[in-house]
Amino acid sequence: MRLADELAEVECAEDLFARFGVDFDSRVMAVHRLHVLRRFGIEVRRMETQSLAMDEAERERMYRQALTEAQAQFANPTGLAEPRLPGFDPSLVQIRRHHSGA
Repeated sequence: MRLADELAEVECAEDLFARFGVDFDSRVMAVHRLHVLRRFGIEVRRMETQSLAMDEAERERMYRQALTEAQAQFANPTGLAEPRLPGFDPSLVQIRRHHSGA
């Protein structure tokens, strides 16, 4: 079975990590599951557009690496730096305190 066909059958993030034999931190996944999966998807899309001549073994290795790196990006235990997604401009985000009349 081709890798693309196998991935089409993956039902959850934990299955994706199991498929590639990558350990995952359940604390990171509890908080950043969608961000990790989105980052993985972005990286896979980039790889596929840049490397059209990949064989299945190379694709497998690159996907495993992309998944590992996606999780690592959000596993910052110090909280000093927030992970950045491509196209995200933090200067566009403003958080203001709501002052109520109460």
